[in-house]
Amino acid sequence: YLDHLPQPYVDGGYYTKTSENRPLIGPVGPRGSFVVGALSGYGVMAAPAAGELAARHGLGLEVPDYAAFLAPDRYRDPAYRELLERMEDQGQL
Repeated sequence: YLDHLPQPYVDGGYYTKTSENRPLIGPVGPRGSFVVGALSGYGVMAAPAAGELAARHGLGLEVPDYAAFLAPDRYRDPAYRELLERMEDQGQL
């Protein structure tokens, strides 16, 4: 059995990130679907807070004010897109 397994291939080193380097956490797509992504290298450190925020979304609980800045639909807001255009450092640390 083990002799017939495909050889693993790891192509690592890529970090998914948004243009402003903020994660995507919140509802997306069909009702009841949520995303936690684009943690861009901060996954281990940010995972507990990201998971809690996603759980609050999923359970329909109140979310903190900053949740809007992490929600995937933030890019639909013209004011937010304008803010991105004015960011000098593009959110990079």
